[in-house]
Amino acid sequence: MQEIISTPKETALFPLSINVLPGAYLPLQIFEPRYIDMVKDCLGKEKGFCVVLMKEEKEIPTLKAQHSATGTYVEVVDFNQLENGLLGITVQGKYRAQILDRREQEDGLLLGNIVQSKEAEDVCEEADYENIWRVLREISEHPEIKKLELEIDFSSSSSVAYNLASLLPISPLDKQLILESSSNKTRLESLQEILKKLGG
Repeated sequence: MQEIISTPKETALFPLSINVLPGAYLPLQIFEPRYIDMVKDCLGKEKGFCVVLMKEEKEIPTLKAQHSATGTYVEVVDFNQLENGLLGITVQGKYRAQILDRREQEDGLLLGNIVQSKEAEDVCEEADYENIWRVLREISEHPEIKKLELEIDFSSSSSVAYNLASLLPISPLDKQLILESSSNKTRLESLQEILKKLGG
């Protein structure tokens, strides 16, 4: 269990086959009535919801384990009506969250009591992971990435790990492992291996 730094609060859960890491952005198309209502409620009350990664069927021992117990609390930073008539929103990951329990509304929307997890505090020096910092700096200078206006703190091991993992073409499961890790060293070592596979 991750160390927590907040009191539990009831929050809407949004299980997806993709995930988002703290600091990163995720565009979504909303079409189910329960989620349209969720977005309206979040916008009206200036609050967010929690994105959780759905598990594959073979990984689900019980109905309550349909998604990971660690998710990302997000807030809506942009919304618009898409040409296909659907509601388009962009959310930004704010912090890593633990889902303590959950219940289901009549409309099928999941609600859970979540707490903010304390971020990993181990400091990893740029000199020890020069390749990680170099690749992130190079990617973040790309014109299309600069448009995102990412808030990258190059002095923070967590910020570097989260942002690089968000920008690399890796699987949701790999991102989830980065999210769930309680050690920045473990995160950066994993990213080292991923970069090797990608030829970076």
